Amino acid sequence: MLKKIFLILSIFILTNCGYEPIYSQKNKPNISIKDYKLDGNKTLNRQIFSKLNLRVNKNNQAGHDLILNSSKTLSIISKDKAGNASIYKTTINSKVSLKMNDKVIKTKKFSSSFTYNNLNNKSDLANYQRNIEKNLINKIGEEILIFLGI
Repeated sequence: MLKKIFLILSIFILTNCGYEPIYSQKNKPNISIKDYKLDGNKTLNRQIFSKLNLRVNKNNQAGHDLILNSSKTLSIISKDKAGNASIYKTTINSKVSLKMNDKVIKTKKFSSSFTYNNLNNKSDLANYQRNIEKNLINKIGEEILIFLGI
């Protein structure tokens, strides 16, 4: 009974407080991308750029140029007594610049990292590292969208 009252009360509060999802389509700024340049790790850049879901219109003379430069580092944080890696850290760094008429309007660096333990099975470790990379790319993509105001 108490759970039902709490649920109904929370629904009323959220609907009346002006809450909107962060990616709602209402009041969406219109940033047009004329061209983009991907520097650094091409695979990472393509994945991040696809997460941004930006429309590129090369015919738009008033559009912006987007420059994305990304890199990934995999480092060993700790080793066991035998000298084998026991803790890894994956870090993805990305720098985004928004230009218009060869003038930089906005630029910002994004970084996201995750620390994890080594696994005995190397194929499981490789799959785990790919999943971590996808999650870090998603996080950076969301931060870039917020930065661009999209």
